[in-house]
Amino acid sequence: MPGGDIRRVRNANLRLGAALAEVEGLYAALLKAGSSGRRRRLQAELARAAGRLAGLAAAPPETGSSAVGVRRTRWGRRRVLAERGAAWIVARYGRGGSRTT
Repeated sequence: MPGGDIRRVRNANLRLGAALAEVEGLYAALLKAGSSGRRRRLQAELARAAGRLAGLAAAPPETGSSAVGVRRTRWGRRRVLAERGAAWIVARYGRGGSRTT
């Protein structure tokens, strides 16, 4: 992994860690909150922080431009197509249970 990729991953991990720490801190404060007004404010703030954390966690990793192109062999293309087909089946029919149509 080139140096730029390591820094990119490290930065993403730091952002996730900071967002998680914010959620944990707000949850701890919520557990200690006394008045109902403070509890409501903390709950609203916790919901916003959890939304930010979910957004960071769901975001696809940043991909850097590599100088070397990805080599697409026949096997690689077949593997990609198989993965795409499996993802479509899971999205269409779900992961578990039996659905007959």
